[in-house]
Amino acid sequence: MPFQKLLFSFFINYLCMMSIIADIYASITTIQCLSHQQFMLLNMKHNLVYNPSKSTKLVHWNQSGVVDCCQWNGVSCNNGHLEFGFQQLCLFHTIIVKLKNLRHLDLSNAGFCGQIPKGIFHIQTLKTLDVSNNEDLEGSLPEFLQLGQLDTLILSNTNFSGQLVSSISNWKQLSTLDLSNCQFNGTLPDSLSELTNLVHLDLSYNRFSGPIPSFNKSKNLQYLSLLQNELAGTILSTQWEELSNLCIINLGDNFFSGKIPKSLFTIPSLQEFTLSDNGFEGLLDEFQNATASTLELVDLSINKLEGPIPLSLFGLKRLSLLNLSSNKFNGTIHLDTIHKQLPYLSVLGLSNNKLSVEITDDDSSLSSFPNLTNVLLASCNLKKFPSFLKNQPKLFDLDLSSNLIQGPIPEWIWKFDSMVALNLSNNLLTDLEGPLKNPNSSLMMIDLHSNQIRGSIPYFTKYAVHLDLSNNKFSFVPPHIEKYLSFMFFLSLSNNSFQGKIPESFCNCSSIRVLDLSHNNFDGPIPKCLIARNNTLRLLNLAGNKLSGHIYDTIFSSTCNLRYLDLNANLLRGTIPKSLANCRKLEVLNLGNNILSDEFPCFLGNITSLQVLVLRSNRLHGPIDCSHNTSHWKMLRVVDLASNKFIGILPGKLLQSWTAMMDDENYARENGGYLFFNMYDFGHYIHFNDMLALINIAIVKRLAKIFANDPPFMFDDMLNYATKGNQLPYGGTYLDSVTVVNKGMQMKLVKIFSIFTSLDFSSNQFEGSIPEELMSLKALNVLNMSHNAFSGHIPSSLGNLTALESLDLSNNTLFGEIPTEISSLTFLAVLNLSFNHLEGEIPTGTQIQSFDIYSFEGNEGLCGPPLTNNCGDDGVQGLPPEPSASSETHNSIDWNFLSAELGFTFGIGVIILPLIFWKKWRLWYSKHVDDLLWRIIPHLDFVYEQRGQHKYRTLRDCLSGLGSTR
Repeated sequence: MPFQKLLFSFFINYLCMMSIIADIYASITTIQCLSHQQFMLLNMKHNLVYNPSKSTKLVHWNQSGVVDCCQWNGVSCNNGHLEFGFQQLCLFHTIIVKLKNLRHLDLSNAGFCGQIPKGIFHIQTLKTLDVSNNEDLEGSLPEFLQLGQLDTLILSNTNFSGQLVSSISNWKQLSTLDLSNCQFNGTLPDSLSELTNLVHLDLSYNRFSGPIPSFNKSKNLQYLSLLQNELAGTILSTQWEELSNLCIINLGDNFFSGKIPKSLFTIPSLQEFTLSDNGFEGLLDEFQNATASTLELVDLSINKLEGPIPLSLFGLKRLSLLNLSSNKFNGTIHLDTIHKQLPYLSVLGLSNNKLSVEITDDDSSLSSFPNLTNVLLASCNLKKFPSFLKNQPKLFDLDLSSNLIQGPIPEWIWKFDSMVALNLSNNLLTDLEGPLKNPNSSLMMIDLHSNQIRGSIPYFTKYAVHLDLSNNKFSFVPPHIEKYLSFMFFLSLSNNSFQGKIPESFCNCSSIRVLDLSHNNFDGPIPKCLIARNNTLRLLNLAGNKLSGHIYDTIFSSTCNLRYLDLNANLLRGTIPKSLANCRKLEVLNLGNNILSDEFPCFLGNITSLQVLVLRSNRLHGPIDCSHNTSHWKMLRVVDLASNKFIGILPGKLLQSWTAMMDDENYARENGGYLFFNMYDFGHYIHFNDMLALINIAIVKRLAKIFANDPPFMFDDMLNYATKGNQLPYGGTYLDSVTVVNKGMQMKLVKIFSIFTSLDFSSNQFEGSIPEELMSLKALNVLNMSHNAFSGHIPSSLGNLTALESLDLSNNTLFGEIPTEISSLTFLAVLNLSFNHLEGEIPTGTQIQSFDIYSFEGNEGLCGPPLTNNCGDDGVQGLPPEPSASSETHNSIDWNFLSAELGFTFGIGVIILPLIFWKKWRLWYSKHVDDLLWRIIPHLDFVYEQRGQHKYRTLRDCLSGLGSTR
């Protein structure tokens, strides 16, 4: 709009005008605001577009208050120069900027929002453009003109998106390019290699993909960070040979693969080298001149490196951080050797390899390790606590998980004032030695899960944010526990021995986002106050207890933030609460194995984020047709409705709305790994600053003191290691889990692969043909439709389900031949077509022939392998051979058998005659005997018939005369 363009031009002109005026009066030494300067500031305020409710500066500029504008918030005076900053100025429309002589434009940390004008990038004289730290500022990079003078471009921490255009090579003078923490995507253009003056390049925290170009022509390059993108391919030694000035390389958290070239270790000026969280593999080669290296940081964690650790690494005398965790390195490491060779080491990561770490019996000699802050020795075959650690006063991250350490946890482990994270999980620990109270303790994250610790939950530090005591033998929750959980975000007490009612003190934990009390012996109703916390709770897991009563309706508020609700395997009654529809961010809903009595919850169709829906083994009933709903679950990947009383046909329209089950290849490529949600509402990688924005100010101050002499990335790396290296939720992620029937058995998927899809409609009363729309769900891994009344043919389009691993259509009334397309399902490991009316020859094919006869039994018309009966020339079952004429048994009378027949006939007469003459008996028989037969022999050919307002189960042919009397 012209008016908006005028306002922005007015703003820029005022900046220029005041700069000129300030230069004129520079010789006048004063701190007083001149009247014309105050007038200009007030006029600018009047014409600028900003948000008064968020402004901390402009809103306070006025004539009625402080007259001296040098004392206004955001304004200062220095020798006649006005210096000021802006916050919360909003640019809502694209504005073309035409300024001829502008050289430096710094609008960082100003609170700008909206769309930035692309004309800014075409100002020929511009040398510096910095709009960083404006999180609501949007834009994209245009095609750049020739002969640009720009040498510094900083767009970090904004909402810029799109691709990095190839014409960026037109900016030959560019020395600093920082696009970190934006929304850029696409491949990196080869033209980046033409920026010969590059010194600082930071493209971290975006979604760039593909290979990286060579930077060999950028001989002045000192800093290169491509951290957390989607870059892939191999890293070649020739890409780095000319970069003799490179100080920092960070390629972490991408998809790079192949071997790590040893030439990277020999760049003469290199100080920091990070390749963590990629797919690098193979042996790590020895390299030369290690003792002359300037390397201080080497992080190769979370890769697939194997073999022995090169001795060259231990020759890097200046090394302060060495993290090799979560690889496949093998061999034995002696800590005393590391201590002698790496005197400046502060971070040591050897966790989760195939290593054995040896500590001398008398490890007091190791106490001279001067600066150990992070000790990561998980899965290192340790059998005792390394006692030298007690003399490390600066220790703030200790991981001794998944070892063979037994006995009590020593008292000294709680005395570290600076310790932030402690992981002793997956050991053989039985008790906690001594009092735990340490008023100076900074412990935020404590993980003791999967041990054998008994008794009451101990009182840990009041600053704890994450506490995992699951899979132990704790049995008592102390009173007023909320006093010690005031900052708690994550609390897991699952798989312990707690019993009685759930203490309402958990309701008073004001910060808690994840509460897991599953698989204990809690009974009674769910505390109403606990469900009422759904605005702060992200996860509530109460599965596997003995909870009873109703799930309170109208308790899920419009501000519900639940992502994960699991009430599976309890004794809950009543209906599914309608107010659950307010939880629009819900991803996992598991209400299975209860006594709920309700219809199919179509009212939850507006929860578009739902990925897992489990309602199995309840008393739910009626059709599942949600035709009156306008929206459905487009993200659904696991649906389990088994063992209820659902009726009718499977609605094709509903199936077609489950689009996440349709595209197997693209979804697998874009969403590899496991289903998880983030309790901090950030991305997968948690930053130090993100944590500071959420946690209490008291913890912020304490962390600031601990990390005063350490860079923030130390805390970032600690969270990243805990989240990805061990798959633990320190960083805020919680892996979705659910129990499904897969490959013929019930199994708990503790970690649900994001590419796993399952549909289970078994043991209901569905009828009609198998819908063709079901065959469009190409990503399906498991399909179970057994024990229903489905009829008709098996669709030949079943061959479309190429990802299918388990298929169960047993105990229905399907007829016709088995489609030959089923033999093309190469991933099929479980097949059950038994007890239908299928006929003809079983299709040939390597996959089909591998199944045993139980997959096809109960279909009298089927023939061919793996069944023993052969097919005739016409493809039907051959007649059995004629018995021998000389058989004596064929011509003789078996009186034992005849007496049994006479007895049976007499018994039948006693039953049949009353049924013929008394209608009351006939109705009683029809109501109970068919049900009894169905329960005893469910594979008999039952159908469902409607009589008035009632529906009856009966055999299709047998006893049809009796059934017709209803």
